[in-house]
Amino acid sequence: MDASIQQKIDEGTPVPEPVFPYLTVVATLLTLFLFASLMLLAYYSPYAPQADSETDADVLDPMTKMAEIRAKNQAILEGRQDAGTQMSLQAAMSELLSKLRTEKDTLPFPKPPPSLDNKDNNVQKK
Repeated sequence: MDASIQQKIDEGTPVPEPVFPYLTVVATLLTLFLFASLMLLAYYSPYAPQADSETDADVLDPMTKMAEIRAKNQAILEGRQDAGTQMSLQAAMSELLSKLRTEKDTLPFPKPPPSLDNKDNNVQKK
């Protein structure tokens, strides 16, 4: 430490006491009440989406939307032309794996599924 600082400490100069952070408390409370009032304003807003007709009710129904998305995803996985895909997932995987498979592969690529006869023999051995 610097000698002048050590001398001031030894002389017993009074250390200023910390002041309560009034400004921080006021800013925090103001932010809290502003947030709460904006949340209440948004909750009771007259501009919330409301179903005016039968078609609008179908659009706003989350289960209908979920079923539509699932049907679209299934069409993409199956490779239907109307969904905008060129081939199904299985066809794409088989084409990709046939391109990646080489003579140097030591592991089965992809691993063949285990046969059912093999599982029955393992159960009987135990």
